[in-house]
This record gives sequence, structure tokens and C-alpha cells, in this order.
Amino acid sequence: MLRSPVSKRNLSLISTGLMLASAVMTVALRPRTVQADERVPFKGTLTAQFTGSQYCASGDTNCTTCVSNSGLYIEAQGIADTSLGQLFVKVLKCFDPTQPPYGTYAGTLNMAAPNGNDALTWAYSGKNDNGGDFYGFGPFSGKLTIKAGTGKFEGSRGIATFTAASGPSIAATAYPAPPSPFSMQGMAFYYVQGTIDQRAQR
Repeated sequence: MLRSPVSKRNLSLISTGLMLASAVMTVALRPRTVQADERVPFKGTLTAQFTGSQYCASGDTNCTTCVSNSGLYIEAQGIADTSLGQLFVKVLKCFDPTQPPYGTYAGTLNMAAPNGNDALTWAYSGKNDNGGDFYGFGPFSGKLTIKAGTGKFEGSRGIATFTAASGPSIAATAYPAPPSPFSMQGMAFYYVQGTIDQRAQR
């Protein structure tokens, strides 16, 4: 009887080698896990209509606090075309004209997907870059920091900067006459760029 040239020891080594090769292939083909420190670029343009007022809705404590400190409470709503897709935008901020040299802004910016579930809330801080021109156009700029996220943006972290310009007031009304409290409205145009923690993208 002829003895097989493959011994039990060789069969064991071959079997072990095949198991190791299979394990390596499984790891290689597994989807790549995103690292915690991996970030993706974020950018977008935003067009919004704003209203500025020294009148507040009942129960709006943010507005009341702003106006009681001689500020102008501003709400802006519009649409942003971003690297995350089109988002509805809402800005709530207080303009403090007493801060040199041209006044500052503080508040929040909310970006929400059309599905209403995926949203980012940013802390908003900014300043007027100059006093504006004769026709009412004025540049402003600032910083955004993510405070919270919902839906696919839950757990997001990120920062961004913006440069922007506001158009001339469409209307300004004082009651009953200056220097009484007044309201105004106009348009604002933003360019935003920054980074968002990749963990937000699921």
C-alpha cells in the first residue's frame, strides 16, 4: 500500500493557513470604521429675509432680554444650499449697537432638512465689519459652533465661519415716531465654510 505524501501534520498546517487567510479577507472586506477625529468639509450659501424689531412676542424671553438691554432682536429665515444638501435656515440673534466699533451679534442658527428630522443648531456670534454704505448695504462676519444635532446629525461637532452682507431695509416703521421702538426688514446673504465631525454622517 502506498503512503499518502501529505501527512497529518501537513494537513493541519494547510488547514490553519486557510483559516488565517479567510480571517484576513474578512477584515479587509469589512466596511471601514470612521475614526472619531475624522472631519469632513462643510460649506454653503444662504439667502434669508430678516426682520429686526424692538417689539417681542409674548413669552419670548430671548427677545425681551435683548430689547431690555437696548438691543435689536433679529429673526431671519431662508434656504441654504450646502454640501449637506438643501436646508431650511432660521437665525435668531440680538444686535448690540453699543459694542465697538460697529456692533455685534449673538444668537443661534438652525439648519433643518426638508424631512424635519435632521437638523443642526449652531451658536452664532458675529460683528458688523463696517458701518455700511450710503444705500444701506453692509458686510458682517462671524463664527458658528454646533451646539446640538437631531436625526442623522445627532452627536455632531463642528465649527464654521461666515461672511455675509445685508441688503437695504425694505421698510422701517417707528411707533409712534422716532426715537420710539421700531421694526425693519431686509435681505441677508451668507457664505459659510468649516468642518463637521464625520461621526454625524450615518
